[in-house]
Amino acid sequence: VIVYTALSALLLSILGGLFYVGFQTQAAAGGRDAATGAAMIVSNSLQAGVRKASRVQVTSTLLKARVARGTTDWQCVTWVLTADKKLKYKSSLAAITDTDYSSSTWTVLAVGASGGFSDSGAATVGPGLQVSYSLALVSGGITVPVVGTVTASARGTGSPESC
Repeated sequence: VIVYTALSALLLSILGGLFYVGFQTQAAAGGRDAATGAAMIVSNSLQAGVRKASRVQVTSTLLKARVARGTTDWQCVTWVLTADKKLKYKSSLAAITDTDYSSSTWTVLAVGASGGFSDSGAATVGPGLQVSYSLALVSGGITVPVVGTVTASARGTGSPESC
């Protein structure tokens, strides 16, 4: 009876350990998936927005672009990296002057973001202006880099003239 009890206790502790490792692995995979998903959203947003831009304004934490909507319309788009490590996005048919980034009018693209933006050092009026971004997104202890360069390639006149 003592032998059976000892073997049962050993078997239960092994099974418990396997379940624990399984839960840890699942949590790590969930964090990785969340960070990777956010990285895809951020990269797609930046690439699509800047590629269709005719005018760009860049600081280390702010990226504003005048982006083509179809063949004759324009909109202003802004991405901002906030102090609370969120990458936020806003678009408008008029110039974006709102700097209250805690406002609900800003869409959160990613949480746990750090890094920044830079431009090619040339003029802020494209086409040919290159914007680079180097961000790191952290979720569940997993860090995913989001690094890229995109070239503004739109041309045209219309309103708004600048964002």
